[in-house]
Amino acid sequence: MLQSEQSLVHRRLRLQKLVAIVGGFIIMAGIILLGVAALAVAGYLNVGTLLESKYLLTVAVLMVVVGLLDTFSSVVIARW
Repeated sequence: MLQSEQSLVHRRLRLQKLVAIVGGFIIMAGIILLGVAALAVAGYLNVGTLLESKYLLTVAVLMVVVGLLDTFSSVVIARW
């Protein structure tokens, strides 16, 4: 194997690991969000509490971070 082929194979393996890591994180975040939604529907979680001023910034930042990670993972998976 040439050195450039070895480098390409090494980059491909790193990309596969990155896809697995990001995909696992997105799956975990989705499960947590589904759990929160299920608790809200069942009446055990008051969603209005999350919209209070002291929690609003944290909730907004978390939603933006999850959205950015989802976008990043879609780009990585599309290139894979």
